[in-house]
Amino acid sequence: MKPQRHSAPASAFLPRTESQMRARGWDALDVVLVTGDAYVDHPSFGVPAIGRLLEKRGYRVGILDVPELEPGGAGWRRLPKPLLWVGVSAGTIDSMVTNYTASKKLRHKDVYRPGGKPGRPNRATIAYTALARHHFPGVPVVIGGLEAGPRRLAYFDYWEEKLRRSMLVDAKADLLVWGMGERTAVEICERIAAGRDLRGLANTCEIVAEGDLPRDARVVPSFEDLQARAEAQIELFNAVREENRPDGKVLAQQHGRRYVLQHPPRAPASQSEVDEYYDLPYQRAWHPDHDAAGGVPALEPVRWSINTHRGCLADCTFCSITFHQGRSIQSRSVESILREAAALAALHDFRGTITDVGGPTANMWGMGCKLLEAGKGCLDRDCLSPDVCPALRIDTASEGYRRLLSLVAKQRGVKHTFVSSGIRYDLLRSQKSASAGQLLPLHRQLVEQHTSGRMKLAPEHASPDVLAAMNKPSFEVYEAYERDYRETCADLGKDQHLVNYFIVGHPGTTMRDAVVLFERLLERNYSPEQVQEFIPLPMTRACVQYTTGMDPITRQTLYVPRGGRERRLQKALVRWKDPENKKLVLEALHEAEREDLIPTFLAALKRGGPPRMVAARAKLVSTPTEDDAVLDLDTCG
Repeated sequence: MKPQRHSAPASAFLPRTESQMRARGWDALDVVLVTGDAYVDHPSFGVPAIGRLLEKRGYRVGILDVPELEPGGAGWRRLPKPLLWVGVSAGTIDSMVTNYTASKKLRHKDVYRPGGKPGRPNRATIAYTALARHHFPGVPVVIGGLEAGPRRLAYFDYWEEKLRRSMLVDAKADLLVWGMGERTAVEICERIAAGRDLRGLANTCEIVAEGDLPRDARVVPSFEDLQARAEAQIELFNAVREENRPDGKVLAQQHGRRYVLQHPPRAPASQSEVDEYYDLPYQRAWHPDHDAAGGVPALEPVRWSINTHRGCLADCTFCSITFHQGRSIQSRSVESILREAAALAALHDFRGTITDVGGPTANMWGMGCKLLEAGKGCLDRDCLSPDVCPALRIDTASEGYRRLLSLVAKQRGVKHTFVSSGIRYDLLRSQKSASAGQLLPLHRQLVEQHTSGRMKLAPEHASPDVLAAMNKPSFEVYEAYERDYRETCADLGKDQHLVNYFIVGHPGTTMRDAVVLFERLLERNYSPEQVQEFIPLPMTRACVQYTTGMDPITRQTLYVPRGGRERRLQKALVRWKDPENKKLVLEALHEAEREDLIPTFLAALKRGGPPRMVAARAKLVSTPTEDDAVLDLDTCG
């Protein structure tokens, strides 16, 4: 079955109803993409990005967004059965993280849906797949995204506090796509159109019978074994980590009488490929059908932003980016980024400010080494810990990013160019032997020209033991940069802020460790409003730490804070200025046997408020956002 190739006006949204499809002159669809998000035509939203690429390749694609908003299953009848396949995603973020706080309380807002109103199904991938089977019988159903991808093998579920089967098994889909799915989506179209099966695709998982196992497959602990032995998760984590490369082995995990096969990832996308993904004709707006609901709030933070790259070198234990986007930094070309800046400036409602030129960590654009660029990460050392690997081209990449920011700022119609993604402060120092440790020119330019009053950093904690468990730099590294930042602000005559992100409840955090962070905050008279409570997300090193009490790489035994009370105490120590937390702070100090800090704490409370502003001096403040907000994925830094 070979679909007819069609073109459409570049200005058109992809259709979300049959009438919109026919207005394009289409009598059928090749692919229907289902998502729990409202349709926002912007490269930061994965499902529309896949749809736009398939459209460019000549396939007719419809977006079936938030289908449950229409009663009686009417939402599922908005689009006809496609000729090739149905793609299912829970949305931009895991549905359980979207629906619940870290303390498992129901959220009252979902910024990715029309008007910000909640209502996304729990474990939406599973729910949507069952409904797709019902409404589009006989068509292959493929699942993917940030809910399905990290759950491609058996995983620990924080919300139920138990192990669950691979989401491919529970959803009963035909295929699971993990990682960045553009090239895989195109190949799925090509294979089905040519009458070929979907077996053996890179970046996918499939289910096979025992007799169909590849000869050289690496068999990992089964679902049943993981249920019986918590320590088996260490073996599984290390197998996934070791085979996370294009020439890695197929992983085979038994579930009952069947096996889930995880095929190795593709080689990192080339610069021309990444350019293509971002050069597509996005409208950078929500679909007009959502105007009546007031639009989609999630668009606002990224409407005037430019994503420069994908991937992350850091391997922070609580983050799964390296198992999704990859450790290799896949950067866009300067020309592609400048084309997007020009396109933004040409929009009628652009007011002259590009709010962000960055990525998962802004200043990783252009970074890498020969091994990473070939898709071969080092297993015997980390890129950034305990110190920055000398093979990384830190100085060259930082200078390239500095020039890129200058070029974007010079675009016609652009008045301000800011960086609001997180900054990795340990990558702002020279690695060259002659000037090692000196701040790179990028630092001063960021402070002087590209900081909109505040720079986002993520020290995450202050305790040495906790930071080691997180695979983050020591707090001394942060404090050194903090001093440099203040001095640069004073030299430039700027009163700017550092916005710091902290995590409480991470494995390895005893109450005494929590008090170490409290001391550092108390010294600064600083109490952030937004604090991230640790969630053991699937396919992260910290999830294994949480479930086994042991680090899967170092094999070090770790204390794991459990239960609501202990997490509340740790959170109160960070948000110590909140009057409601006074009793909890005192309780935590008694429990940690640090009563010596009580007089200082009470005196600080009596003073109240933030420190008096001093001209040309940087100060630490927090972002006034909803407490326990969904983690901002652009503040990893």
